[in-house]
This record gives sequence, C-alpha cells and structure tokens, in this order.
Amino acid sequence: MDIISVFQKFKTQKKCINHLEKVRWNGKPICPYCSSNRITKYKVGHRHHCGACNKAFSVTVGTIYHDTRLPLQKWFLATAIILNAKKGISARELARQIDVNKDTAWRMEMKIREAMQDKDQSELFSGIVECDECYIGGKKKKGDKKKDDDDNFINPRGRGTKKQGVIGVVERSTGKVRAETKNEFKFKDIKAFLEKHLDFGNSSLYTDDYRGYSPFKKIVKHSTVNHSTGEYTRGDIHTNTIEGFWGIFKRSFIGSYHQLSKKHLQAYIQECCFKYNNRDNKDVFELVVANGVRA
Repeated sequence: MDIISVFQKFKTQKKCINHLEKVRWNGKPICPYCSSNRITKYKVGHRHHCGACNKAFSVTVGTIYHDTRLPLQKWFLATAIILNAKKGISARELARQIDVNKDTAWRMEMKIREAMQDKDQSELFSGIVECDECYIGGKKKKGDKKKDDDDNFINPRGRGTKKQGVIGVVERSTGKVRAETKNEFKFKDIKAFLEKHLDFGNSSLYTDDYRGYSPFKKIVKHSTVNHSTGEYTRGDIHTNTIEGFWGIFKRSFIGSYHQLSKKHLQAYIQECCFKYNNRDNKDVFELVVANGVRA
C-alpha cells in the first residue's frame, strides 16, 4: 500500500484504532492481561474495561504501538514508507518525511522491524537451495589511522576480516530467503544454521568451493562452483540468487544506513529478508500491521 492510500484510508486516530481492533480482535475484544472476554467499552475514548481483572486497556496494549504518544497515522505512514523503500530508509530520512525527531524515527523503525516476520519460518526449504555467506562492513576513510573498531566495521576483505559475518539460504522454487548473523563459518556453525532451515533428505545444496561446505557431501546432495578459478556457473549450478540478495542488502548499507552496529544488524537483515520474500505480496502492509498487534 502506498503512502497516499494509507493517508486517505486512515485520516483520523479513530479510523486507525478501529482498524487495529478489527485486525486484532475481529470485533470481539479480549483482555490482554487475563484473556477474559468480559469486556465493556467506555462511553468516551477508545479504552475498554475488563470485568474479570478490573483493568482498563486499549487495543495497543502489548503491541508494537504500546505506550506511543504519536498518532497511529504516523505509524501507518512509516510502515508504508519502510515497505516501499527497497534498499531501506535511514532514520533521519524517515524523520523528515513524517515530521518526528531522528531518535523517535529510529525507535519506530526498530519496532516495525519486529513485526516483519514470516509465519512460515518453521517450514524447511527443499529442492534446489543456494547457500552463501558474506561480510558486512565499510571501508576505512582516507587518512584514518585509527585501529579497527567493531562498531564501525573497518576491516580487511575476505574471511580473515573482523567484520560481521552473515549466512543465508534461498529456495529456488519459491525465491524465499533466510539469513542470520554468524561469528564463524566452520562446518559445525554452517550445519547448525542449515539444520534449522533445510530438509537434507529432499534438497540439493549449491554453494561455492569454500572448504567449510566440503563435509556436506556426506549428508546432502551437494554441488559447488569453483569461484577461486573464475567459475561462477555450471549449468543450473550457481549461487547467483543468494549473491543477488547480498547485493540488495549491501546497497541498503552503503546507500541508506551508511553504518550499522553488530548489535542491531540482525534486525536490518530481518527487514531485508521480509521485503524480499514479500516483494510480490500486495497485502504486505496488512501483514505487518497484523504482526504488529500480535507481537
């Protein structure tokens, strides 16, 4: 949903609250504290009263919008802006667009990222699955003689770097991707990641020639392309799809965020994965709102 549609559909706070109540409760409020349905609505305002635990609450309790002092319309506009920014949007730019300060915009972005969750994460990938790893970081500024800093990701290229590692898999048949941060890429680390996302018995694993993948030939159908000799594709054997995803994420880092801390990197990866997996989903805005009130 584009920002014009969001603005026209949710012009008032009342319309926003009514929409959240419909999404969360479908017209039948449930107490977020004790799960009772003995609910009465106050005559004034948008709060409800629970007859079981005697507590008052609104639809935002226990959601990503809990205790917010901003109009919900701004939250909905921020959601649409973030979803429509293929390569991400910085907190400062979002702050300018919805007229809040940069710290508020950053907190909103992090809360909205919490709602960017795919429900099918428990389903294992099968068929042809590409796996690859990358390192997220930046280049040392010209004339900067300071030592490497973990927060600034200033390190050499390659696997000898201290940059934050990220590993990902993509399922060719669906185009779905999953990724997470990793400090090391030894066989046991890669195996632990793949066991969470890959059906070994019904998959063909395609990787590059990194030696950490070599033992997988014994537990899954495994083919490689030899990047070290300049081979990047052999028939349908390649890792171009997952590398294309890394390209999108790195463009967001270089062009929008400029600097990411290791502490929050997983949240940014989750956002990128979610938008990539829902790139053809016309109801993705409603999905994020639904996830947000069920957080």
